[in-house]
This record gives sequence, structure tokens and C-alpha cells, in this order.
Amino acid sequence: MILKSSLSSIFVLAVLACCADNARSAKEDSALIKLTDDVYVQLGTPDGNAVSNSGVVLLEKAVLVFDTHFTPEAGQLLLTEIRSLTSKPVAYVVNSHSHPDHTHGNQVFAGAQIISSSNARRDVLQVDLPSMNRTIGVAQAQVEKLRRELKQQTEASQAQRIREQIRSREDYLATMSRLKITAPVVTLDDSLILQDGKRELRILYLGAAHTDGDIILFLPSAKIVFLGDLFFNEALPNVQDANIFQWMKTLEQALLLDADKFVPGHGPVGSRKDVERFLGYFEELKSLVEPYVARGDSLEQATREMQIPNKFSGYQFQNFFPANVQKMYAEVKAHQISSIPAEGPKKEGREKSR
Repeated sequence: MILKSSLSSIFVLAVLACCADNARSAKEDSALIKLTDDVYVQLGTPDGNAVSNSGVVLLEKAVLVFDTHFTPEAGQLLLTEIRSLTSKPVAYVVNSHSHPDHTHGNQVFAGAQIISSSNARRDVLQVDLPSMNRTIGVAQAQVEKLRRELKQQTEASQAQRIREQIRSREDYLATMSRLKITAPVVTLDDSLILQDGKRELRILYLGAAHTDGDIILFLPSAKIVFLGDLFFNEALPNVQDANIFQWMKTLEQALLLDADKFVPGHGPVGSRKDVERFLGYFEELKSLVEPYVARGDSLEQATREMQIPNKFSGYQFQNFFPANVQKMYAEVKAHQISSIPAEGPKKEGREKSR
């Protein structure tokens, strides 16, 4: 396979703290779903180990994986599913962006070239890794504190409650001890083309969106595009690291691709209409927020009063709506301020006649 590159070079951290408990009770994540003879998707579930979706492309002599799920355990299950299809090595892993639910299975794919945008690699090293170390440190300190409290506790029910808290945190630490954050080694700022015989695979950076480092995988011959978290299907988006105005423009660029199947980072495989509907969510949210900003209403008032439009009320991740409102309010207000023309120099008044 030939690599041709034009320019190469923690929403989920909250979930991480719960993943030890989830691992015991979560529903099993889905098996690989066939999109074409050589292209598959594995859908994650919000209460599973995978959380996000992953793509698999069977090449002539190797395998490409798009996103590796939320935990090494989920990544290993993905690799097991791949092994049921082929014994070819996984030579390429593409991380759509830096968030842990798309990258924490990387370590399973030893020997693969891990590809991301330059900004995503930066965030894995400068945000994800330090955050993990901090959360581990906090959990260790909590365990020590709870052990001291347990020694002093004489009431049986309270002692049992403390033991359960200690066990939960120790499970979390055991889970984290198995995690080795594995950063991408091949980066791009524009596009990277993988040539597999006569087939072309395009890895593209279309612009800032869910983060400033989102990339997508476009398979022109199959008319399939893996959008990562550029696209939440039947789900409200996480906007913690987003630029929503730019995200809307980037989605418009994605819709220019000649594709029939659009694989989201979360939710079922969608069509062009599904992506348009997701873009419509942002457009409607913007139209709801703008009157609040125009009137000078506070962010608190907008967040308190605004309700999810009925057409989106059945979507997953409803708890994201207040944050969606707040982010949109901030961007609309910033745009309003930037649109105010700068004041020119004040003219001197006429001198009074003496």
C-alpha cells in the first residue's frame, strides 16, 4: 500500500470514572455489521465498553480500523471480530479525533500505524494523558482517605458503605492500570491518501467541528464515509470542545462528498438525509438562541427556558442539551459583538466664539 500525503506531519473522562462498574453490567457491544464485501462497522452503545462506533476496511494485504473504542477490552473484542473475518494484519488505525471513546483501544493494535490530525495527536499527549494521570492520582488519594476512615468507623453499615466505595475505586484503578494511552504517529493537516490496488481511501481534514482535529475516512468506490463525531445520528452532540458555527460549515463540506452511507461516531449508520437532519438541529438551535442574545437575556435565562424541539426529543444524550444551548449562546454572542462596527475617532466640536 502506498501512502500519499499532501500535508503530514473529555466528555468521556467523566464516563471513565464509571467504567469499572459499567464493565460488569453493560450490554454487550454489537458484532461487525457488513456495509459492503470489504467494509464493516461495529456500533458502540452508551452503556457498553465501546461507547462509540468503529469501522473496519479489509484491504488487499492488510486491515484498516477507524477508531478503536473506549477501553482496551472493547478494542480487543473488536480485534476478535476482525479475526473472525480475516487473518490479515491490522496495518492502519485512524483516530477520528482525540477523545478517549475513540482512542483508548489503540494499544490493542500493536504494530499498526496510528493516523490522526496533528491537532488530535497534540490533544492525546497534552490533554488526555495528563488528565488520566490526574484522575488516577485523585482515585488513589480517595482510596487512602477511605481506608483511614474505615479504621476509625465503628458503625457496621457505615463501614460496609466505605468498603464498597473502596472496592469501586480499586476496580477503577485496576482498569486504568491496563490502559496505556497510545498516541498517533502519522499526522496530517489536510489529506492523506491510501492507495490499495485500484481502490483509493481518502483521510480528510475538512475543518474544525466537534474538535479542532476531526478527520474522516472517505471510500469513494463504496460511497461510504466514516464521519466520527462530526455526525451524531439520532443523538444530541457533545459540544465541549466544539466550534458549532465552524462545525456547521464542515458538515456542509462533508455533504459535498459523493457518498450514500454516512457512519456516525454515535448512533446507527445514516443516510445523507440523516446528516442533513443533524445539521438542521444546529440551525434550529441557533434560531432559538438568537432572540435571547438579541434581547440581551442572560445565558442562565436562555438555558432555563429553552426546551428541546419536539422533533429531537427522542434522541439519545438529552443531558447534553443545556451545554448545547450554552455553547451556541456564547458563539452567537461573540458573533454579535464582532459584528458591531468599531467606533471611529470622535470629531472635535467647534470652538465657541469669543
